[in-house]
Amino acid sequence: MTQEQKEKWFEQFHAYHGFNEHNAIDLVDVDDDYAEVRVPLTQAGMNPLNMAHGGLIFSLCDVACGVAARSGGRITVTLDGSINFLRPGKDTEFLTAKGRVIKPGRTTAVCEAEVYTDDGTLIAKCLSTAFYVQPKE
Repeated sequence: MTQEQKEKWFEQFHAYHGFNEHNAIDLVDVDDDYAEVRVPLTQAGMNPLNMAHGGLIFSLCDVACGVAARSGGRITVTLDGSINFLRPGKDTEFLTAKGRVIKPGRTTAVCEAEVYTDDGTLIAKCLSTAFYVQPKE
């Protein structure tokens, strides 16, 4: 992906003022079949046990996989997803999800995302399927 294409991605990501903005999810990097997003871990994102809420972690994975699948230019929606929570998300300023397409197809793409704390601790791993709303040109 060229630098110009990356800049366009950042513009498009930040122009949408919906779910991502509401949850403070930010795009860190994008490339062909790859995306990295992060969220500050504040009290608003914690569960009653003072750990990152599972819904926040899954949302971070969903955004990372969605952007990775969409990096080729086609609009996608998530068909399904599963997640394994490996460790609690706590004692970190940010949670970062790294998503990538592991199998692109004609109508769907299989994607994975991993979520890390600031010190590089892996706390969750997600596998999802994206559906390409637009046909491949």
